[in-house]
Amino acid sequence: MKVPVQITYRDVDQSDALDERIRFKVQKLEETFDRMTSCHVVVERPQASHNHGNRFAVHFGINVPGKEIMVKRDSADHAHEDVYVALKNSFQAARRQLKDYADKMRNH
Repeated sequence: MKVPVQITYRDVDQSDALDERIRFKVQKLEETFDRMTSCHVVVERPQASHNHGNRFAVHFGINVPGKEIMVKRDSADHAHEDVYVALKNSFQAARRQLKDYADKMRNH
């Protein structure tokens, strides 16, 4: 992995297994677009609501030349009770945005 990764936990206990999974996902993002300069991943537990209970949200902030790609998945529709599912969903959104950006860069 070439890209420096910063992982922040908010209202969630840090986990070595989750850190390892996040680093693996960032490495996959690098395969999508190899010009990433940094990546910041935030794992948090937003305020619980009576309707949705205890859920996790994962956000990606990805720096690429000339832009920062933000993936913020914290609404009730995107947060999940399983932190690994929340990570997978956020990663998929980040990957789509990176692919779109890479396609734009190739076309210019």
